[in-house]
Amino acid sequence: MSGSSAIIFGNQLYANHPALDGADRVLMVESARKLEKRYLHAKKIVFVVSAMRHYRDMLRERGIEVDYREAPTFSAGLADHLRAYQPERVIVVEPAEYPAQQAIEQWPLGTATLTILTDTVGFTCDRKTFASWAKPQKALRLERFYRWQRERLTLLMNGKDPVTDRWNFDAENREPARKMPPAPSLPTILPDAITQTLIDTVQHDYPQAWGSSERFGYPVTHADAQRWLDAFITDRLPQFGPWEDAIRDGDPFLFHGVIALLLNIGLLTPSDVAHRAEAAYRAGSAPIQSVEGFIRQIIGWREYVHGVYWQHMPDYAARNFFEHDAPLPDFFWSGETDMRCLHQIIGDVQHNAYSHHIQRLMIVSNFGNLAGITPAALTEWFLNVYIDAYDWVMWPNVLGLGLFADGGLMSTKPYIASAAYIRKMSVGYCDQCRYDATARTGADACPFNVLYWDFLARHRDKLAGNVRMMLAYKGLDQRTDIDEIQTRARDFRETWSKDLG
Repeated sequence: MSGSSAIIFGNQLYANHPALDGADRVLMVESARKLEKRYLHAKKIVFVVSAMRHYRDMLRERGIEVDYREAPTFSAGLADHLRAYQPERVIVVEPAEYPAQQAIEQWPLGTATLTILTDTVGFTCDRKTFASWAKPQKALRLERFYRWQRERLTLLMNGKDPVTDRWNFDAENREPARKMPPAPSLPTILPDAITQTLIDTVQHDYPQAWGSSERFGYPVTHADAQRWLDAFITDRLPQFGPWEDAIRDGDPFLFHGVIALLLNIGLLTPSDVAHRAEAAYRAGSAPIQSVEGFIRQIIGWREYVHGVYWQHMPDYAARNFFEHDAPLPDFFWSGETDMRCLHQIIGDVQHNAYSHHIQRLMIVSNFGNLAGITPAALTEWFLNVYIDAYDWVMWPNVLGLGLFADGGLMSTKPYIASAAYIRKMSVGYCDQCRYDATARTGADACPFNVLYWDFLARHRDKLAGNVRMMLAYKGLDQRTDIDEIQTRARDFRETWSKDLG
């Protein structure tokens, strides 16, 4: 045989995939090595594989030949395909992740030529375009990038000006949870035969997986993804803005879209999603503060993270500004901790492979930083357990924004907070916790309070000169109980380390 083979990765399931143009066939590979990774969430396995198999069937229904291989590794599947079809040309869309790019550069294609296409579907700002924007910038700041994106994509614009003459409504989007109305439920999507088979297979044949594959209800087709988006635009987007930072015990979804998993695998595209949200504003069915906040996440933050990742890999993943080296506590897998916020969030992730962005940033990552957990260890946990997690997503979000391990590339100060923030923004966590969120010392003091002040004291040399940390250090200098606090913080860290062995 000869002709062209298009290779489609499992996170590029675009309805209109650029590599299909001119291709004689498609290769897709289920890699057992990736699926059998220890602690990979069971629902993540079901989601990715079911979406791939549905995509395979969709292409075949279009009359496209698909060589779908279940192989020990991606490389083994590719080698078998090359032997069987001997293509003259291999076409691929540039991957979103650095390890995949490295692998592509080492593919043993023999006499076949390789064509790598720019990904203009999964991202509105591809790697090269971001690099061109970044080159003259003194610092890669999100707000500058976001405004540039809005202008070039003409989203929420009136000519050259932003609608309502304001770029950003972030200040209005921080309402605490105690005022929050009930949130509508997510749409119900029942597993079809393909998905149900995978649910059963993962439950019985993947003992190393974390969480459970049962009660799986995420979209795995383009049609269901569109229905999922429709429900968000209609039911939850109008209230999304004011409550996007709020937390309520027992409800990990609230008014969030829960669409990152669909964007990051290609079942939805950022351009379509952003324009759908804008249309809701133009039609008067969603207020500007909700629509702007949501669009900022889609064409601002998401694309900014992708761009920063490609500007700074591969060394980015090794950064450790605070030189933290504590291991990941066992309770990140078991959920067995007296800190109710972490206990509940880890339980939610076990069940759903999901929690929303403030839970991730201001509770899980905040704790990881305060407790001195090794940045790579916490980032790997996120990569395993979250259904929307990929290399390009998690290294900047967790190591960079969440842990400040990049020394300020992603943010101008660490996102650290004591229990006061959690108490203000949440309902149910602190009220039902064994610890006292208002106490800074004593056996009942919330670990977030103890660790917060200890963190400031331990890292004064790195942070005291940061103008955004001046108030925090002014507060630290007024404390007379810092020795007691630091002793208690050491006790906590030693206890968590002992639990490992």
